[in-house]
Amino acid sequence: MNINVKQKLAGKSAYIALAILLISILVFTVVAIIATVNAEDEETLPPVLDGEPSVPGGDTDEGADTETGGDVEAPDTPSVIEPQPEPVVYCAPCEGGVQKEYSADALVFSHTMNDHRVHLGIDISGNIGDPVKSFGKGVVEKIYYDTYMGKTVVINHGNGLKSVYMNLADSVADGISVGTQVEAGTVIGAIGETAMNECADSPHLHFEVVLDGRRVDPRNHVTLPSSAEGDSAYEG
Repeated sequence: MNINVKQKLAGKSAYIALAILLISILVFTVVAIIATVNAEDEETLPPVLDGEPSVPGGDTDEGADTETGGDVEAPDTPSVIEPQPEPVVYCAPCEGGVQKEYSADALVFSHTMNDHRVHLGIDISGNIGDPVKSFGKGVVEKIYYDTYMGKTVVINHGNGLKSVYMNLADSVADGISVGTQVEAGTVIGAIGETAMNECADSPHLHFEVVLDGRRVDPRNHVTLPSSAEGDSAYEG
């Protein structure tokens, strides 16, 4: 009788121990799962920096002011002003109308040479001594005496553009020399009568424009009136 009781008690103790073991395993497993979940939640939350208020239960709006709740205005970005190129200004090199046009293809009559030939500039009428002005900003490149076209001044305007003033008076204007910087309208000399090839024509400035080494029609660069009548033989 005592043996059966002891055996029964021993069997119950084994069951109790097994139950306790299972309960312990279950509790340990639950605790481990809870700890793992808490650790993952802590990793997903953004760190709270010192001096930066945390917002419980919600995200911080990146565009909101955490102190006032208003929108944060972006700082003004200074606008960059691009430098503007200087406007190109051209003016008539002297007063008067064009008495002989530019003609690179058709031959025009020369009263001096008594023949027909090309005319690679324009003749602007005037009086001997009338001022001659630079038709644009540039640098005086040459001052020389041409055998056929007389006193000559060449001004380099840059970008392949040059202007040529012929049949000038012997003396150029004060302060004008090779290397002088001039503006549109700067007086460089005066109308003369030094061009042997055009001495039979009435007083005028022979004006040429050279672009990339080629003489072109000056009227493409500056507006000039035409004389009422074509030039005739000069008797003066």
